[in-house]
Amino acid sequence: MKQLTICITGSTDGIGLAAAKRFSSAGHRVIVHGREALRISAACSDIFRTTGVEPYGAIEADFTSLDAVYAMGRELCERYSGIDLLINNAAVYMPLRTLVPEGYETTFCVNYLSPVLLTNVVTPVLKANGGSVLNVSSVDHHSAVFDPLNMQGERSYSGYEAYAQSKLFYIMFTLESANDDDALRSNTLDPGVIATKLLHAGWSLAGDDVSAGGDEVYETVMKIARGNCNGEYFENLKPATCSMIAKDPLQRKDLAELTGRMLHRYEC
Repeated sequence: MKQLTICITGSTDGIGLAAAKRFSSAGHRVIVHGREALRISAACSDIFRTTGVEPYGAIEADFTSLDAVYAMGRELCERYSGIDLLINNAAVYMPLRTLVPEGYETTFCVNYLSPVLLTNVVTPVLKANGGSVLNVSSVDHHSAVFDPLNMQGERSYSGYEAYAQSKLFYIMFTLESANDDDALRSNTLDPGVIATKLLHAGWSLAGDDVSAGGDEVYETVMKIARGNCNGEYFENLKPATCSMIAKDPLQRKDLAELTGRMLHRYEC
């Protein structure tokens, strides 16, 4: 397989960092992303110490700020024009409903709206390079519903429902993005039950070591490349059945229109 140039969001710890190490060890060029310079520096040092390979690059952006995410996308296009894989991995679990400065609910913004904006900004470069995007979702999306009047917990909120819903939206976005012949190749996966900070924040589960999550992401990317997959949802390295809501083109269109209105001020 050719050498990939990959940006992995949320790669300063957890699954993102484990995946960055796995890709680096395999000879691919990894761009580390995090929300704080010190954490990015520590992650880069960890990757080098573990693999003997310096990350190809590093980029900072807080996903609670759409402006910061837009700037990150522009920087990726300008500084790393050879990028051919974006792995949208950054995510949060918020037990209580909070809002980001721009007024969006935090889980919705970090787990869905910001990655959509980032993907939209870098799509022309990814397509020019024959690249693709992989969105890290969750099996929990099966329990979520799409209610346009409660997308951000406006009527009722629970941390789990907000998280599950954001992962449903991710899959809906993935399938809609892969919907025509000229589309950017887009796939999504559930990485398994992994012992991350996010898991411990929301579930009383032990989970597998983060290296297992990194391996799952890496091996899924390899499988996608071998099969030239598009519009697939993976579990355990195999295409799996996602929620019927995600498969519904009318509901995907409604979500896309609502999302487009939220992001209309950004030129992509």
